[in-house]
Amino acid sequence: MRKMIALSMAACLVLTACGSGTAASSGNTSADPTPASEAPAGDSKADAGADTGAATSADPEGWSGTDYKFTWNEVNGEDYGASVGARVFAQKIQELSGGHIKLEIYMNGTLGSEAESMQGIQMGTLDIFRGNASSLPNYGAELIGVTGLPYVFEDMHQFQDVAVSDLGDELLQSVAAADCGYVALGWLVEGPRSLFITENVYKKLGNPESFTIDKMNGLKIRVPETDLMINTMSALGSSATAIAYSELYTSLQSGVVDGAENGVTSYISNSFNEVAPYFITDAHTFGCGVILMNDKKWNALNETEKGWMMEAAKAARTACYEYNATQEEACFASFPEKGITRIDVADIEKWQAACESLYSDYGDDYANIIKKIQNKEY
Repeated sequence: MRKMIALSMAACLVLTACGSGTAASSGNTSADPTPASEAPAGDSKADAGADTGAATSADPEGWSGTDYKFTWNEVNGEDYGASVGARVFAQKIQELSGGHIKLEIYMNGTLGSEAESMQGIQMGTLDIFRGNASSLPNYGAELIGVTGLPYVFEDMHQFQDVAVSDLGDELLQSVAAADCGYVALGWLVEGPRSLFITENVYKKLGNPESFTIDKMNGLKIRVPETDLMINTMSALGSSATAIAYSELYTSLQSGVVDGAENGVTSYISNSFNEVAPYFITDAHTFGCGVILMNDKKWNALNETEKGWMMEAAKAARTACYEYNATQEEACFASFPEKGITRIDVADIEKWQAACESLYSDYGDDYANIIKKIQNKEY
């Protein structure tokens, strides 16, 4: 398989083409996928993306007779769990479809920010995106957002257990049932999200060796543009500040925000440690990644092709989890050489108690799911 990641020279081409509904058609804003066989030669997205290779000579049983190319946008770089999952998805769907379904992967938000990508999926101008469960309530899929509530999971391994369970499948299916333009193909299991702060803030707080909830008061903490994350940081006493992910590094560097929150692998892979070298292990929530696809493009596939896509999503889920489990340990081990100070939380019970009020805001359906997760009844 030949893999190409969109580079800066290609970005000027693909940004003009990202209104296309599929990678096979430039300028097509229809939600209906265009067959790859009708794509013009030299299509800019196909040239700039990750080419998954040519079709094989043997056509698999159940193929509809139509070739497809789909675009996948990822806001992080190549060395990231969800990106690893995307590449495995591309390999698996090519294998299963005999090359008749291809995936082009764009890294580093080449085709837009998280909010732009979520909107693009709904509009049909983007095919596939790794969204976050905590963001989906903002776009009409309420129930799956329960997984993004603070302090629901014990650790990443429990999140993986839920992801492979019947409950995990039910939550994925709730996205399509919400009829808001998305189909959830699978989970991409990531580790806990924790806080990190700049050196100036660390000094203002008195160079603490451990962190307590009172130190959160008034801190400007960057969060994704979702109500759930804003409410979580507000419950912990901070001033939640929604800023696009692409602007986070400079916002930390310039002091627009005092800190931010994310998983340790993203923290390292995006070099946030350079401008915020103090990592606080509060693990307030987990990165519940969800592979999202435009519903009309999904429904254009036949049942066999849908089955291939679901199988590819499962392969991506496994690869992402295994990569993140290994990388999380490696990232923490790299702290001394990178000049990062790890600060553990001394009063985690108070953090958990402060967030409990959020649970009651989401009704009985949420409460029942939270109970199942915490009691490990899935």
